[in-house]
Amino acid sequence: MPPFELASFNLNLLVALDALLGERSVTAAAKLARVTPSAMSHSLAELRTALGDPLLVRSGRAMVLTPRAEALGPPLRKVLFDAKRLLAGGATFDPTTSERRFVVAAPDFLATLLLPPLLTAIALEAPGITLEIVPSARRGNAWLLESGELDLALGAIVDHSSAIRRMDLCTEGFSCAARKGHPQIRGELDLTTYVRTPHLVITLGDDVGPTWIDQALAKLGERRHVAVRVRYFMTAPLVIAESDLLLTGPSMLIRYFSRLVPLQVLTPPIELPTYPEEAYWHERFDDDPAHAWLRRLVGRLARAFGRPEKPRKRSW
Repeated sequence: MPPFELASFNLNLLVALDALLGERSVTAAAKLARVTPSAMSHSLAELRTALGDPLLVRSGRAMVLTPRAEALGPPLRKVLFDAKRLLAGGATFDPTTSERRFVVAAPDFLATLLLPPLLTAIALEAPGITLEIVPSARRGNAWLLESGELDLALGAIVDHSSAIRRMDLCTEGFSCAARKGHPQIRGELDLTTYVRTPHLVITLGDDVGPTWIDQALAKLGERRHVAVRVRYFMTAPLVIAESDLLLTGPSMLIRYFSRLVPLQVLTPPIELPTYPEEAYWHERFDDDPAHAWLRRLVGRLARAFGRPEKPRKRSW
């Protein structure tokens, strides 16, 4: 059988087909489509030829659908609905019926915190919506947003671009973590113990420069010993729980893991800034009602995890 050529098919016939499948009558379908019965009869003949199926056959005094026609009904309605939405321009978004798919980049710990309440909310508000969560590429996120491979990037640093929009999700800060039963650390952390204890450091991508923590220590004339660096947020607390290393990292991450593994949550003995976890998207989605719905939902849920204050620092 030769391949179907869409370019040679009269797409107006899809409207006629939808009416015929719904009414199962040429006369009723013509009335619904506001054409003459003769025109609808001609459309049916064209459809039968193009699709190689009678579609409607007589059974007694009524017309019934063939199996092929029955199978065409649901996908045809979706195609026509999507076409209306495509051509409407300022189309509205109905979360209860939408089947939109969103690709979201997020660091592993933020995805772990946010996904459970986000999936619960989506199941209630928009059960047809699907999410694909992918690793954050950090410096590559801007390009991925511009190319359309990402709909949203969370928590990650995105290169400055006039086409990239951003919003604060919540304010984050730093906490320290050591295992329960640590031989030198018992509930409190002073500066001397802090610099003498070997550290595990979470690095962002290929960064090797001094962190805010190192800068704060340098102002005090101090320097910490970094025993190991990892690029995975979720790995760090698990290693801390099984070693005598010390971690200074995002408070949300450390609080989360303190409920799962034996960790002490400690206040850093140095002054460290708070900073925003952010959401980023391309400007072409500014007025997209479905994208705006997702942004509002993510923003509302993320606020519950952060600190009730404005971030004191925004640049790394």
